Amino acid sequence: MGIRRPARGLAQSRADGADGLDHDDRKDRISDSRSFVVASGAVALAFGIGTALQTVYIFAWVAPGGSRGMLFERITANVVGIGGAVLLLGFLLMTRWGPSLHEWWRPRVLALTFAVSCAAGLVRVGLQLLLGVYRSPTIDVVLVEFGASVATLMVCGAFGFAVSAARRRTRHEEREQTAQRRAADLALQALQGEELRVKSEVAEGLHGTVQQRLVFIAASLDELAKRVHAGEQLSEEDIRSVERRVDELRERDVRATSRLLSPPLLEVGVAPSIRAILQRLPTSIITKFDVSREFRALDDPADNAIGLSQRSLLVRSLEEGITNALKHGAADSIRVSLSVVDGVEPAGKRIVLTVFDNGVGIAPDPSIDGGLLSLSRRIQAFQGDMKIGPGNEGGTALRVSLPAPEPSRNEPEKDPASTLR
Repeated sequence: MGIRRPARGLAQSRADGADGLDHDDRKDRISDSRSFVVASGAVALAFGIGTALQTVYIFAWVAPGGSRGMLFERITANVVGIGGAVLLLGFLLMTRWGPSLHEWWRPRVLALTFAVSCAAGLVRVGLQLLLGVYRSPTIDVVLVEFGASVATLMVCGAFGFAVSAARRRTRHEEREQTAQRRAADLALQALQGEELRVKSEVAEGLHGTVQQRLVFIAASLDELAKRVHAGEQLSEEDIRSVERRVDELRERDVRATSRLLSPPLLEVGVAPSIRAILQRLPTSIITKFDVSREFRALDDPADNAIGLSQRSLLVRSLEEGITNALKHGAADSIRVSLSVVDGVEPAGKRIVLTVFDNGVGIAPDPSIDGGLLSLSRRIQAFQGDMKIGPGNEGGTALRVSLPAPEPSRNEPEKDPASTLR
């Protein structure tokens, strides 16, 4: 662990189907339909009861001589007419119309809602006539009642569709975040698996080949010692044969094992090593790598001006940034940049490595511990600095700065850490 990040605070929905993102299954449609019916039904019920009470009050007390009473009949006509239309639209959400009905602004959705509203208006007016609410209504009264029904149901439908669409978007975002975290977990497992594989190869090489060759060399030395003890004169070739075995062990086996322990292609340069590490990530993790022209000049594989210790620090910083992005940030996109910038005098130019991710982010002043703390101390030993905090576009940004070497060539590497006491 290198940093402590805030919890995501999002509900983890169960995965449906192979990838957990099957948005149009029957369970989701039933849930969307229920949300629509509850939201629209509440508005429709308030309209049905409220307008009935208002109309009866006006006819009974404000305009005496009008049709007195008929409260139950009016409520019945309202609830049956408009409520039936709400149920019909809710049922359509569970059919093949379901996904498109969330896009209420589409012409066919508006046309369908208007058609259902007109049908509900006719049913409501018909029930009013059937139940005796109006005995001999004029055409104006019928048109007003019909128009009120259509307008009310359009409002109820719009509100219900909005609530259902919001619920659908929330579910979609939760499942995307779940899939994103799963992809990050798989990527982290792949990195850990690669690390275990390398450790296993190192252990096998040390325990097998290197140990076996050391045993043979020890046996050869023991034989020479016995010959010397017996008073036998040893030739130069006898000694040289043991020396060749030691050189062969050092050049072939020890060097091969040391390459496994160091980052890939580190002896070539920082950029090739980072590119190789990024290529190891699963394809579900989007990566982008930018290298400035000034840095390429310093990191020339033919004559690299950057010391091996500094290269190792930069690559280890990248590895720590990727691990934290996947383990703590659940990121699915990582962007890396290498550049050379002008430092504050007399510091001169600085090499800057930046690792951006699109994960859950981090507090402005995070507590640093574990691998990042140890890495930060090593960077400070090279007169560098490390900063970590929220990115400009969300997620987290890790920035490592080291002094840039002079562009002169063929100078022996100086390790600043070797001067520490």
